[in-house]
Amino acid sequence: MHRLFLLFIAWFFVFQIFGQLSLTEKNEHYPIAQNVNWIPDVIGNLLFFSENEFYKAKKGQLPEFSQSIRSTGEITQLLPINAFKTILFSADQQQICFLDNTFSSNGNCIDLEDYDIQNAKICAISARPNLIYVYDELNSSLYLIDLVKKKTIQSVINMQALIGRSIDAKSLKEHNNSLFLLNNDSSIFVFDMFLSLKGQLEKKYKALNFWNDYVIQLDKGKINFHSLENKQITVVVDCPLSDRLSVHGNSFYFSTDGVISRYELKSQ
Repeated sequence: MHRLFLLFIAWFFVFQIFGQLSLTEKNEHYPIAQNVNWIPDVIGNLLFFSENEFYKAKKGQLPEFSQSIRSTGEITQLLPINAFKTILFSADQQQICFLDNTFSSNGNCIDLEDYDIQNAKICAISARPNLIYVYDELNSSLYLIDLVKKKTIQSVINMQALIGRSIDAKSLKEHNNSLFLLNNDSSIFVFDMFLSLKGQLEKKYKALNFWNDYVIQLDKGKINFHSLENKQITVVVDCPLSDRLSVHGNSFYFSTDGVISRYELKSQ
């Protein structure tokens, strides 16, 4: 009886919150060419990159800054840290480089071979200053690196042996003091911030998107909010049909037919 009462209370508060939420379209639209990657930064700009070129756009306007850097090799990821600092990761060169708010190089690049990483595939920034996660595809290993002190804080070697299944990491993201690894088979493994395995999410996901204590799944004009705290709670909110969703705070970015549109999640 006590358990049922607690479940009722949990559902009551969820419906109180989600019953008042809706997506409001903002007047921000960004055209995007094929084979161009994009990611929102921390202040609402969109960063676009392809091979050796990248640029920044704000509120649907033309690029504010554009840059072409050949020395970094092909760009694999842009990872915004704050309004003045972005990390550029190149799997081609096995390097991490720092960019300022005009996309100019800021200091020397870091060679990941110096950390005994042989084939880095993806990276993720941490909320803790100067720390970054790196996934090494060669031996399915995770590393937590301090970029200022230039040392490895923690590592997990051969995750396939640890988890007992094949690992082909698609993306990494830190959220609420946990690190989430999206595998190529759409499963998600969860680690604490020092890389101890906490478990695996029950559902399959196509991307790593979070809002508060919920992991989000885009599904044919619907957004499914799955609770990370209570696996029994799932809430659905209407959204536009889209090929891709990227969530940053209350901003929801939808990519459809070569155009990115921003929506705001608001209470009514």
